[in-house]
Amino acid sequence: ERQQGEEASDRRRVILHFDVDCFYCQVEELRDPSLRLKPVAITQKFIVVTSNYPARALGVGKLIRITEALELVPDLTLVNGEDLTPYRNVSKDIYSVLSRFGVAERLGMDEVWVDVTDKCKVEADRLMR
Repeated sequence: ERQQGEEASDRRRVILHFDVDCFYCQVEELRDPSLRLKPVAITQKFIVVTSNYPARALGVGKLIRITEALELVPDLTLVNGEDLTPYRNVSKDIYSVLSRFGVAERLGMDEVWVDVTDKCKVEADRLMR
């Protein structure tokens, strides 16, 4: 329901959603580029918390036991992901870049919503001139 004096155009927003796929694996691949083409799984305790595309193609999914993952892919590269510091740092970097474009809101470490309404209005006004 509209507030008094509010126009329909005032309620239109342009919100972008960014979700970094294989986030933990991508962070590890940035830290060690030799991992890029190998099947990689990030582990915490006794489980695989995520895997990259080559590992997924071989059947290694999220939240499976490490022993099961190694049965599926004996040459799977395991990276201990219990220290969240590198992931938090990259998450902050991603947020910092995206927040330049509008009000940003994080959801976990690998998702950001950005309200780019104002940027869109400025660009639309420029194009209409």
